[in-house]
Amino acid sequence: MQPVRLIIAAAVLALAGCATLLSGGLSLLQLPPAAFGGEHVLEQRLTMRWPGETRTLDVVASIDVQRISLVGLGLGVRLFSLDYDGRTVTAVENVPMALPAERMLNDFLIVHAPLPALQAALPAGWQASENGRQRTVSHDGQNAIVVDYSNDDRLAGRAQLTNLPLHYQLTIDTAP
Repeated sequence: MQPVRLIIAAAVLALAGCATLLSGGLSLLQLPPAAFGGEHVLEQRLTMRWPGETRTLDVVASIDVQRISLVGLGLGVRLFSLDYDGRTVTAVENVPMALPAERMLNDFLIVHAPLPALQAALPAGWQASENGRQRTVSHDGQNAIVVDYSNDDRLAGRAQLTNLPLHYQLTIDTAP
């Protein structure tokens, strides 16, 4: 009977490891929308690349002190919408998305949040730093996410996010 329990325990640990890998190990960030310092509306074109596939969509992001809303559009059709109050995500997907809503929101927060707010929102073992026009998010000393910016304004221009554990890149072009 003991070997069966060991096999079950090993299977549970393996599944838990898969869940961590699928999420990149980073849970939904608890970052208050007020950290963005006011109201913003961003029009963005996102290009997602992962091995063997590339997808592009347009996103309109609305930020105020109480919530962040993202609406994804493709060929003028609403693909998804999500609202975030700093703790909870409410998402509606009209078309199955390649990335879960929480991953898309985390990527948005990692790219656009002010560095001190991002640092405060990261769970234990995670760190964020900047060097010039590059932001790095690391886990236990290992780089996990790298963001390169085209200019100093984190809410404008081009940002290129590379998620190393999950092997995808996200290019975000924000309209002036």
